[in-house]
Amino acid sequence: MKIYHNWMRKATLFLLCVCLWGPNAANARPEFATELDKDCNFCHIDPGGGGPRNRIGEIFEENYFEFPEDFDIAAVTEEATEIVKKLTTSLDLQTAFIKTMHVDDEENTLASCNSCHSSVDRFLLMQAEVTFNAQASEHVRLTLSNNAGTTLNAFATVDAIPKHLYVKVGQFRLPFGIKQKDHNMLVREGYGIGSNKRDVGVELAGTAGNVFYNAAFFNGGNAAANGVLATLGSSLGPMRAGVSGIVEQTTEDWHRHIGVFLTAAYAGVSVEGEFNFGNLGEVGSFSPEEVDSKGYYIGAKYRVHPRLTLGGRYGLFDPDRTLKGDAAQRITLNAQYNFMENGAISLFFWENIANPDRGADETIRDKGRLRQLQGTNQLIVMSRFWF
Repeated sequence: MKIYHNWMRKATLFLLCVCLWGPNAANARPEFATELDKDCNFCHIDPGGGGPRNRIGEIFEENYFEFPEDFDIAAVTEEATEIVKKLTTSLDLQTAFIKTMHVDDEENTLASCNSCHSSVDRFLLMQAEVTFNAQASEHVRLTLSNNAGTTLNAFATVDAIPKHLYVKVGQFRLPFGIKQKDHNMLVREGYGIGSNKRDVGVELAGTAGNVFYNAAFFNGGNAAANGVLATLGSSLGPMRAGVSGIVEQTTEDWHRHIGVFLTAAYAGVSVEGEFNFGNLGEVGSFSPEEVDSKGYYIGAKYRVHPRLTLGGRYGLFDPDRTLKGDAAQRITLNAQYNFMENGAISLFFWENIANPDRGADETIRDKGRLRQLQGTNQLIVMSRFWF
């Protein structure tokens, strides 16, 4: 009963903050593709989704993620085809204030661009990403993005078979499972495929009717080209489901990682979930008994208003199933509100659930990991502007 009352108090505090604060951020969301029953390239220049939008996507965004009543898709598509943008640029600027519920000046752990775990309150530049997209020819596009001095994306996209197959060559984010913006998801970070991670290689992807697929060959855990990824899924009305798998060499062992995912959206409500498991071992040897790590997340969002979205997510990552007390759990509550066409503010509350079976604190060297297992909570206010 005490735990129940604590949760009710935190939930009430969160909703009160939402009502008083108002504004939030607008990110490219996978539920839009599901709700509209369209591929990502319907609204985005990159057929894999995310990043700058094409003319249809611009109209969708300008109208706060709804199409105007008089919107003529055929006319806009024809206009976009006739007027090809040779070069498009975009700027995505995000800053955050991280309020740690338990401030520890002696520990003095600061958040970085790769993690929001900290032991002191801090303002942080989360992102300052500039992206350039150039239409080199009718079927070839070049993409380059740089975030505060670090090159993220640098690849060429070739429409080998328009609408059915495209090829990416260069440095890009691995196309695993549900495309996520949040780089602090426990399971994604645990497996080293967060949204801030990039690798060099070749990706082939496309659609055939309701089926979508991809395959990627990349560097993997070291300099040798020894990583393989594949995804196969299908859209069934308002639902999208699929399975992704990675096989890559990390030092002398091979790491296998499989994820099963599902998204669904209808009338402003969307749900998503992904279950991941993996192991280390010899190539060709992978049975349920050999699974040594697992993680999953489930979440839901509700678009209260074209400008306002509320959401929540529960996630868990257990890096070693044979070791008791090393699993981390987190509940994330968030509100997103577009206060202008190119500006938004987000409010996040992290409830890191304490693991009572964790080892002695002095034996856990990673401070971010320790604070997760201790159950230290955080409140994050993030502003975002994009052009």
